[in-house]
Amino acid sequence: MKKKLFLATTLALIVILVLTMSALAAPLGSWVTDFTLFNLSSTAGANITLSAYPTNNGTSSWTKADTISAGGSYYYNPVTDAGFPAGFAGSIVVSSDQPLAGTVTLANDLTGAQYASDAYGAVSSPSMSVILPIVMSGLGTWNTRITVQNAGSSNANVTIDYTGTNAPADSAISNLPPNAMAMVDQAGLATNFNGSAVVTSTQPVAVVVEEYKTTGGVLVTYNGIPSSVADTTIYLPGYIDQGPWATDMTIVSAGGSGTVTVTFAGSAASLSGPVSPTSSPYLNRYGSLPSGWSGSFPTSYYGATTVTSTTPVVVAYNISNSGSGGSGNLAQGYVGFAASQGAMTVVVPLIEHMYSTGWNTTFSVQSLDGTPATLSMTYSGNLAPLCNPCNVTMSAASQTFNQTTDGHVPTGFLGGVKIVSNKNIVVIADQANTASASYAGGDSAAGFIGFPSP
Repeated sequence: MKKKLFLATTLALIVILVLTMSALAAPLGSWVTDFTLFNLSSTAGANITLSAYPTNNGTSSWTKADTISAGGSYYYNPVTDAGFPAGFAGSIVVSSDQPLAGTVTLANDLTGAQYASDAYGAVSSPSMSVILPIVMSGLGTWNTRITVQNAGSSNANVTIDYTGTNAPADSAISNLPPNAMAMVDQAGLATNFNGSAVVTSTQPVAVVVEEYKTTGGVLVTYNGIPSSVADTTIYLPGYIDQGPWATDMTIVSAGGSGTVTVTFAGSAASLSGPVSPTSSPYLNRYGSLPSGWSGSFPTSYYGATTVTSTTPVVVAYNISNSGSGGSGNLAQGYVGFAASQGAMTVVVPLIEHMYSTGWNTTFSVQSLDGTPATLSMTYSGNLAPLCNPCNVTMSAASQTFNQTTDGHVPTGFLGGVKIVSNKNIVVIADQANTASASYAGGDSAAGFIGFPSP
């Protein structure tokens, strides 16, 4: 019997937000999403049902039944399915009789410098209170758009409360039906607003934020963070300030005032300063430190960061080629991991090696105890891996794996990987295509997370 349940460790229902060739898109172009699912059960195949719900509509307009082998991956692209509704804008719910993890990618239909894409994780833990650390309105050419999906059993009333200088008035969504989604674009709500927001709802909701430029060519997405996930220690794998690559982070208090310390694995550099409910520190090596903050960033650094605080916080961070000599056209967004989100088994649903027109992925692993972990990686996809499993002892507390150089999977591979570690780890990943002329000068970089697996 299939169950539609949101559980912290066993996922039987996934929420995926879909915009397919939609006129609703405020960022330039028409938009389409595809997604990859991974069956977290290593012993049983998954029977899944995909159900599509138009925007603000709780009645499904399309369904599809399929299966995923035990420990296997499943890729779906609505563009290649003649049965999927044309011009659809809305959400998809995936129900399954086995736990799943999923990665969703979205991209516009433009080319060259106007091309933009990013990714986010299918939502496993909807919440009635969700923190959004990065929200913008009229910040030069930057704005955000917030998408909310009702994961509850009855209509939801939703409030978006903005915090920060020049914050706009609250936004509201009324009577959002179960399974349906609604979008609130911050464009035009304020001028020069760069702050945060909290989404509160009468039903559990899944939330995704898109950071976009009205001039096109860059898109950054991240998952909203349930307030219950806020912690006094947050881990940021894959932090890079090296060559053209730069990382910035925004730290938001989940309630009280306190002192925050930021450390970098393997480096003596550190930062420290205050955080409060009305002050969200923004840290960027290429900018000045916030008021009351001191310390230094590491130079030519690629590793992992740990944020500790005397009050519970959440963190969102963006990685882009906006550093020394960078053109700023490649960007991806992530949220930091609380200690409770670390696991000894993590699944990355989307892994590619020169797939299709040249898509590649990398993934970064951070060991939570600050020492190297021993990893056993089992790949599953359209082609057989070159090692099964692929066993690696990390060279440091943080290590990045690259499908083009590591020799784990063959050219043309599309699938996922299950990482088994001898200690708790957290993982982020990204995909990019620098081979195709269609994306030259645009934003083909897309960031997403690894999921704890039972």
